[in-house]
Amino acid sequence: MLKSWDSFMTAALDLIMESPQARAKVKYYKVKQIALLTVTDDKKHCIFKSRNVDEIEQFIKLTSKLMLNVDPNEVKEDPQEQKTDKKQGKKKGKGSKK
Repeated sequence: MLKSWDSFMTAALDLIMESPQARAKVKYYKVKQIALLTVTDDKKHCIFKSRNVDEIEQFIKLTSKLMLNVDPNEVKEDPQEQKTDKKQGKKKGKGSKK
């Protein structure tokens, strides 16, 4: 867990730029009034706790903007295509038996 906002944002943006599988998450704990900001690619992760609304908004804007602008050629395989390929040859269901 990173202690300063600047070190978290630097590490998070570096992780997003180097890995197309990176994803960002914001989890809000209502009782503690803390937001847990996380960026991970399953191998590395950056975590930061914040109560500052401006920091949370900045994190959401920057990460979403970067993730939406990822070059599609960098993504190796689309998980949705993999699922549809498996289903094409096999159709299960009620057939009409006569």
